Amino acid sequence: MKKKQIIVSQHDYDILKTLCYHAPGTDKLREELERALIRKTKIPEDVVRVNSLLQFKDERSGAVREVQLVLPAASNLQLGKLSILSPIGTALLGYSAGDVVDWEVPAGKTQLHILSVVNAEG
Repeated sequence: MKKKQIIVSQHDYDILKTLCYHAPGTDKLREELERALIRKTKIPEDVVRVNSLLQFKDERSGAVREVQLVLPAASNLQLGKLSILSPIGTALLGYSAGDVVDWEVPAGKTQLHILSVVNAEG
């Protein structure tokens, strides 16, 4: 199945590309960045990006989670801060509210339904 084109801001792309050079375990993130549409201008407000606050549902388990997608140094699952390098963090990057993302996680394949996305201006 062909994946939907994801959107990544030039700012996030630059940060994440640098992260890929310096952090282990970034193969999936690299793959996502290679297929991303990089936008230098403002991207739609409902696109998941670094520091987005979002709510998603794991269609396999039915669990709904609210998280902030962050860089690895700020990751803290107890505070709802999900690393961009986690399997789910990488999966959500660049998709929009309403999208359903098929993704391989350690427990197997799942579908993540993005319910809402909130981004600060910029």
